[in-house]
Amino acid sequence: MAAQKHRSPNPRGQGDRLRGALLDAARDLLLELGDQSKLSVRAVTARAGVTPNALYLHFADKEALLSAVMSAGYKEFRTVLQAAIPETSDPIEQLRAYGSAYLEFAAQRPGMYRVLFMTTIRAGVPVPTRGAPTGEDEGVDAFNDFLEIVTRCLPNGPDPFTQSAYIWAALHGFAALRQAIPTFPWPNEYDYVERMIELHLQG
Repeated sequence: MAAQKHRSPNPRGQGDRLRGALLDAARDLLLELGDQSKLSVRAVTARAGVTPNALYLHFADKEALLSAVMSAGYKEFRTVLQAAIPETSDPIEQLRAYGSAYLEFAAQRPGMYRVLFMTTIRAGVPVPTRGAPTGEDEGVDAFNDFLEIVTRCLPNGPDPFTQSAYIWAALHGFAALRQAIPTFPWPNEYDYVERMIELHLQG
């Protein structure tokens, strides 16, 4: 009887490289297509230079791949923002730094920013809500970091979640419009952040 053929395991590190290549390919295609519904397993694997079956060694399906792309992006986003928060007891100063880092990330990584915030949220994907737990989703955790700072800025003020939503929407609007209409005479991003703080927290 002929001996059964077994697939040889990937050398150490090769599997991680393949997974990274698939994530990079999916992210790049999302940028080009502008719509995750148009993304296909065949297109992703072709871009990564592997066969379609190779994707299933690392991801259960296309949805799992998309979730991994978003999670990796939010992790990078959150790491950048956390690194920008100064070690100070002044929450307004921390919020100022967070807001500036948010706009800088959008300006310096426009492709990644579009993937994160201009991709339609799929059913079942966590979104920030009141009392949302940490540790379950990098995107939710990024908002919770922001909410924590805003909460400390408003010890006796209005609802922190609502104020956080206002400021987040203002930051996103500035970032998205600046990408869409770069020739418009936009205000300095640091001045814009300061104005948002004045309007929503100190007004």
